[in-house]
Amino acid sequence: MRSLVVALMLLAAVPRAEADCAADADRLRTHLVGAAPGVFRWNTAWAIAFGGAAVVLYAAATTETKPFGTFDQDFKESMYVGGAKATIGAAARLVLPLRVRVPPPNADRCADLAALRGSLAKLAGQEKRTFWLTHLGGFALNLSGALLLWHRRSFKVGAISFLMSFPISPLSAYTMPRRSWHLYREEAPTWSVGVGLGEHHATLGLVGEF
Repeated sequence: MRSLVVALMLLAAVPRAEADCAADADRLRTHLVGAAPGVFRWNTAWAIAFGGAAVVLYAAATTETKPFGTFDQDFKESMYVGGAKATIGAAARLVLPLRVRVPPPNADRCADLAALRGSLAKLAGQEKRTFWLTHLGGFALNLSGALLLWHRRSFKVGAISFLMSFPISPLSAYTMPRRSWHLYREEAPTWSVGVGLGEHHATLGLVGEF
């Protein structure tokens, strides 16, 4: 009799699990489909912006054009350094782009959910990596350019170059879509360890959720 009750309970749990999988899968698919246009626009817009800036800066240096003031060697080298930084920024958007991958629907809703969670985890990892690389890499790149100009020209030239280009990295980072990163962080499994001490024994417990 006890075996029959357990079997009935397991059979009753299967439709419930399928229903939960279906609801979560639909929610994640809606999120990923909705996130795709914004991710594409951000990646494309910054690739174009950096690429366009590189063209303008290189053109100013090679044609010896300065809209305001007199063209000199300080300005020329600043333009070349700025063009190099912009080229690296454009290359980063082409080589390490943010990309949303939405898996095809699966009749097995729990397998569908697992695939969607994998896509969310990958996108969240890309957003996290891009956010910090944009901050730290941008700072390192701008500092390197400033130091190079300081070495070749003067401290003032290096400082001006750094101050003019440094805000671009945080602007790029904070305009980046980060909803998938936040969603994944909110839904990631959490675990805690508990230790219990008795008079003649000790217990160690691991509590978490899947």
